[in-house]
Amino acid sequence: MKIKENSRVVLLGKSHYALSIILDMLPDFVNKVIIVPNIDDEENDSRSVPYKNEKIIDTVMFPEDFKPSDADKYFLASIGRSRRKIFKFFIDEFQLNPQNFPGLIAPSAVVGYGVLMGLGLHISPLSVIAPFSSLGDFVVINRNVSIGHHTKIENFATINPGVNIAGNCHIGANVIIGIGSTVIDGITIGENTIIGAGSLVTKDMPSGVVAYGNPAKIIRENG
Repeated sequence: MKIKENSRVVLLGKSHYALSIILDMLPDFVNKVIIVPNIDDEENDSRSVPYKNEKIIDTVMFPEDFKPSDADKYFLASIGRSRRKIFKFFIDEFQLNPQNFPGLIAPSAVVGYGVLMGLGLHISPLSVIAPFSSLGDFVVINRNVSIGHHTKIENFATINPGVNIAGNCHIGANVIIGIGSTVIDGITIGENTIIGAGSLVTKDMPSGVVAYGNPAKIIRENG
């Protein structure tokens, strides 16, 4: 992705994941990043993370001081459930244009032939997206993830590091799949479901549940 020199690079939200975006996928802009938090530091469980160091010089601009521009490029700097909340906050407050949320693909990621990709998605280093899969808007594919052929991942889903999703799967909107999990061929996971870290998903999962284990079993509703 090319960003014009007159564009501001704006990270919306301030979390640990902001560092991954800056260092993994925006290395040419480490000294030009603007971070606009949606909450005060006192409410932010990521506030202990140092953003300014020898590699990163950023500017934190609070919402009351933020003036959007059509030239801005926006990136959601959070994963999981907070990602959609941050998007809604800034869309509602500032009427941002969703077309100004470009996708980010790390140079070491592999994206196969015929892959469909939505707005604002992130594909992190060493991930492999097989041919004819589909990634919706604002999907996060974290480090070292494998997505099989013809798999569809819906909007705002988060696939955490080391996950292996086989071919012909359907991952619903807002799904979170924990670190190191495996989803076998042809599985459907309903929207708003969470799969715990290290799980093996061998059967379809309904919407709105929390499941984990080997094999993964439904533990409770995702309330």
